[in-house]
Amino acid sequence: MRLLRREDGGNLVEFAIVLPLVLLLTVGLLQAGLLAYAGVMAGEAARHGARMGSVAQADAAVVAHINALDEAQAAFPIAQPRVQILAPGGIPGSELTVQVTYDVPNLFYLSGLSSLFPIVADPTTEVTRRVTFRQEGW
Repeated sequence: MRLLRREDGGNLVEFAIVLPLVLLLTVGLLQAGLLAYAGVMAGEAARHGARMGSVAQADAAVVAHINALDEAQAAFPIAQPRVQILAPGGIPGSELTVQVTYDVPNLFYLSGLSSLFPIVADPTTEVTRRVTFRQEGW
């Protein structure tokens, strides 16, 4: 006696099992890419602001803040940047430190996956970069 087994729905079941894993991996890769990009752009914005402030002949902290904020807003428009001047410079040889922070959207939170992973329950992830330049003398 020969048993016939029907496997018409086998592919559908396999797809249903694998699809959530593929989607989870995709969201994780996108989140990692966003965080890496935000880190690079925050560093570039802080570097640009600190450089412009270090060569300014007056109001180094103001020049650094304006340039860093402009660069940060243009480089990563999906997150609102925060710029802080930690050391104001102004005197030749003194340090001018600029810090740029982005609040990067958490894709796990936005996609509803945060209920599965309570460790990523925050809607944003903070990415901060700090750059220090010496004030140049004229």
